[in-house]
Amino acid sequence: MMLLALVALPAVAAVAGSIRPVRGMAPALGAGAALLATALAGALAVTVVVSGPVEMVAAHPDGRAWTGLVVDRVGAIVLLLVCTVSAVVQAFARRYLYGDPAAARFAAAAGALTAATAAMVTAATLVTLAVAWSLTGVILCRLVGVYRPAPSAVDAARRTARAVVIGDAALWAAVALTVAVWGDLDLRHQGDAAIGGTVGTVVACLLVVAAATRCAQMPWHRWLPASLAAPTPVSALLHAGVVNAGGVLLVKLAPIFGAAPVATHLAFAIGAASAVAATTIMLTRPDIKGALVHSTIGQMGFMLVTCGLGLYAATVVHLVAHGLFKASLFLGSGSTVQRYTRRTLAPPAPRMTPPRVAQLAALAGAAAVAAVAVAAWWLPPHAGGVALLVFAVATAARLAWGWLRHHPTVGTLAAMVIVLPGAAIGYLAVVEAVTKFLAPSVPTAGPAAVPAWLLATLVTVLAAGALLLHLAPAIGLDRWRDRLYVAALSAGQQRTRTATGSHPPRLEPAPRPRPVAQPEVARA
Repeated sequence: MMLLALVALPAVAAVAGSIRPVRGMAPALGAGAALLATALAGALAVTVVVSGPVEMVAAHPDGRAWTGLVVDRVGAIVLLLVCTVSAVVQAFARRYLYGDPAAARFAAAAGALTAATAAMVTAATLVTLAVAWSLTGVILCRLVGVYRPAPSAVDAARRTARAVVIGDAALWAAVALTVAVWGDLDLRHQGDAAIGGTVGTVVACLLVVAAATRCAQMPWHRWLPASLAAPTPVSALLHAGVVNAGGVLLVKLAPIFGAAPVATHLAFAIGAASAVAATTIMLTRPDIKGALVHSTIGQMGFMLVTCGLGLYAATVVHLVAHGLFKASLFLGSGSTVQRYTRRTLAPPAPRMTPPRVAQLAALAGAAAVAAVAVAAWWLPPHAGGVALLVFAVATAARLAWGWLRHHPTVGTLAAMVIVLPGAAIGYLAVVEAVTKFLAPSVPTAGPAAVPAWLLATLVTVLAAGALLLHLAPAIGLDRWRDRLYVAALSAGQQRTRTATGSHPPRLEPAPRPRPVAQPEVARA
């Protein structure tokens, strides 16, 4: 009953908030229902850990489910994340949207989205999951266009609807193939179904396309920057919850997705390309929210990479960490603007000579490689995790460069030598602990299936980008760095359309006013 109440409470609050007589109470009803759902999610998580999965399933006589809900350890973690983020965002929106005509619409849509996402996370069959997935897409379009008929909201809703249709078509095509060949899958025992061959590969690739569109991966990413037309609570809800649905889909269907090497390669390639491109664009964005949007795209790309490597526990770790972190960043974006303004008004850091820049970059790279090597020796990663260490080295090098760039002292170097290995060991320890916790619900990582040439290409691109960004003056590539900056800045711009579907008219400068003739004053 707890599981049914968790899914039903936000839905009931959304329906009640849509009724005209109580529409003014919709924000309070939505926040209260989300808070109660969070408490139920916590109780369910404890129950799952102590007693095993919680089920509420309608089954055929042979015991195979035809619909229903089930919560295992992965579902318990994701449910707790979804309900917590929804409660915090809706509580924030009560003040942020106070007196706004869109407050009631937002509360109703947020409650419906919470209920649909909870149903998707806990779906017991493939068809049930697809139905809940499509419901979240419809509600997503409603949330993004909450400020209709504003032209920017209409354009954002149009872009989002296009991406949702592509992803839903891919998912329903996969469902249709699966049902036609093997019947509706009981996700509690999907490992028992002999899904493979050409049809299994096609189904797995379609799942990757569906996940990539919902995660706003390139080339289906433009709906997420357009969603900035919606208010800040909508952005927090999307970036902390909705975009994670692609990772949830691949983790829930890991036996199908992981059995097709072509699909895992496709997920790795899409995720790696999106992570590199979106992070490059993020570094050029002059606005806070625009940078956060492309940061989300890059992080979702990294999540697809972990799925492609078969590191599903690492996917869950990054999914939860990104959801909590990005929600706090969006809800605190106003304070971030103030801090950014104070930082830009501060005196600029002294310019360093090219040899000094090269020296610090070499120190940062060496420290990052050494730190990750120590961590990998202390806690050897699972199969497939070696490729993940490439991103760990890049992250550690960027962190070390930032420290040395702003504080090039011996004390900073000593602190970096101590902190970086500790952080790398802590990261691997968390992934190891979550892997053991999720072992009953998630398949263990198989052998690394990423082709060597694909991994070598990724390493080459990361190394070339780092050299071009930090060592361009020293090696005479200033012009190429400037061209890359302009290209990234242009790629991050959105071309909006008006409500009629045409581009807005070009703004021409206003004509200068003609001077008014002044009456002549007689000389004395």
